[in-house]
Amino acid sequence: MTTDNKAMLGRVMTEVFNEDFDTMPVNSDEARGSHSVQVSSRYHEGRTVIIRAGHVWMDAFIPELNVQTSVLVDDGEEDDEDEEAIEAYKEGELKRICRVMHAYLEGRGRISERRSLLGRGIVRKLVIESDGLEWRLGRNHWSGPKPV
Repeated sequence: MTTDNKAMLGRVMTEVFNEDFDTMPVNSDEARGSHSVQVSSRYHEGRTVIIRAGHVWMDAFIPELNVQTSVLVDDGEEDDEDEEAIEAYKEGELKRICRVMHAYLEGRGRISERRSLLGRGIVRKLVIESDGLEWRLGRNHWSGPKPV
């Protein structure tokens, strides 16, 4: 089964982000089925996210904080699962990530900073609650979602 990631991303963007946000496609690896959209807040200047959808993963990256989160999803190619159920699951996971990014773009979330263990630079972490779950976004690691 091959999900049309571009169409799925378009549907979810339309559903989650309204006229308070600017969206634009980002160059991505379309040959491999990966599609990206950049979303910016019109009311919280300097807040931007990049949301990507691939065959077995969905992720979001916040450039100004250099943090990210990802969700791996089973594409069902090796199983005889119902293709519609798999696509609905993938779209549901993408919606969850988009709602987390929506919350960030609205100004929600707690940002913590600490010095790097190597003494070079700052390590940031963003904690956001969305849909009753807590997401922790970091530069090289993340966890989420966990019940609040």
